[in-house]
Amino acid sequence: MKVCLPLTSCVLTLLFLLTTGSTACADSDIFSQPVEPMTTLECARCHEQVFTDLRDHGGAHKMVCRDCHETFHNFSQKLTWQQRVPACSNCHDYPHGESATMSACLDCHSNAHAPVASLNLAVFEPLCAQCHEQPAKEMALPSAHSDMGCIDCHQQRHGYRPKCTECHEQPHSPFVSSRDCMQCHPVHNVSVLLYTDSISNSACAGCHDKAGSDLQQGHLAHALLNCTFCHAAEHGAIPTCQDCHDTPHSADMLKGFDGCNGCHGNPHNLLPGS
Repeated sequence: MKVCLPLTSCVLTLLFLLTTGSTACADSDIFSQPVEPMTTLECARCHEQVFTDLRDHGGAHKMVCRDCHETFHNFSQKLTWQQRVPACSNCHDYPHGESATMSACLDCHSNAHAPVASLNLAVFEPLCAQCHEQPAKEMALPSAHSDMGCIDCHQQRHGYRPKCTECHEQPHSPFVSSRDCMQCHPVHNVSVLLYTDSISNSACAGCHDKAGSDLQQGHLAHALLNCTFCHAAEHGAIPTCQDCHDTPHSADMLKGFDGCNGCHGNPHNLLPGS
C-alpha cells in the first residue's frame, strides 16, 4: 500500500535533507579551506573598547589591528609580554630620547590606542622642558607667568592653547585674538614688552587713550603716522623732535621759546600752543 504525504510535508522533508546534506558536506570539508586573517571588524567583536578608542582618538594609530599586532592570542609560557605586544620603538624609534624616563612611553601615553587623548598631564609636566626647551628658558625669567606650571595654562590636553582672556578677562584693549595680544606680550616671558611696525594705533590707545584720541582727531602730518613710527624699538621710548626734523628753525628764533612744544603744542595733535 503506497502512502502519500501531504505536499507541505514533502517540501519540508526535502529542505531538511538538503540542509543536513550541505552541512555535513561543509563540515567534512572545513579543514581544506584556507584560514583568512582576521579583519579589524572581527577583532572589534571582542575588543570593542579598543576599536572605539582607535576610531575616536587613534590619531596616527588609527590603523588595522594587524599592522601592529602581528603576534596575538598566543599565551604560551615561552613568550614574554614584550613578545606578545608590539614595542612602540618598532615604529617610533625614540622620538623623545633614549633615557629611561623618556622612553617609558606608556607612563605618559597611558593608552596606546588613544595616544594623545590619554596623555597624563600631571605625570609628564616635569618633562615638558625636554621637548619645549625655549619656552622653559623664557618661563625661568622673572614675570607674572614664571611661578605657574605648564598645565596651569595648557590644561585639558597636550597641545591645548588657551585664550588670553581665560585669565585676563579685561585686557587693556578690545580683545580680538590671542595672536594680537602676543604681538606685544611674549606669552612665556611677559616681563618683556615688544611690538612691531604692524601694531595698530588702536592697540596702543587701549592704554594711551589721550594720545590715541589726539592722533585720531588731528589733521596735520603726525595724524598720518603709526605710533610705532616715532615710538620705535621698545615700549616707552620717547624720541626728540630733532630725531626727524633736525633743527628747522634758526638758533636766534628758538631763543624765545621753551622747545618745540612752546609753539607746536602736543606732538600728538600739533595744535598751536596757547
